[in-house]
Amino acid sequence: MTEAPEGTQMYPLAIEQDGSTFHITVAVPQMEQRHEAVSPLLGGDRTGLEAQVKLTQGDEPKTTTFFLSRLVDEKAWIIDAKFGPNGFPHWSHGFGSRVTIPKGILPEIEDVLDSIARERGLAEQIGCDLPLVLARI
Repeated sequence: MTEAPEGTQMYPLAIEQDGSTFHITVAVPQMEQRHEAVSPLLGGDRTGLEAQVKLTQGDEPKTTTFFLSRLVDEKAWIIDAKFGPNGFPHWSHGFGSRVTIPKGILPEIEDVLDSIARERGLAEQIGCDLPLVLARI
């Protein structure tokens, strides 16, 4: 099962792809608003949401950890970093970095993240193809 802090809600999903059904469990132990001041040479200031997501496929005990961001006015979540079950970094670009080719996530996982952002009062507007508007907290 997904390794996540006690009290973290688990979201089981069945994803249909290429005629097969994949069962994954999504855990989101952390999601918060974040602002980072960055040099214009490195893309400039970044403001948005950051989420830590742990994914487990089927009954596999190994968990892959992703760090994702969705910046103000963006319409999708982007993977900033990916770590394997043993903690090995597959890649790590830093919060909100868009200087590399952005990698997105499955729409079913985006729906879970959007729902959590609404439930926690982090976003005034968020959803499929809607630009992110942060809530004032």
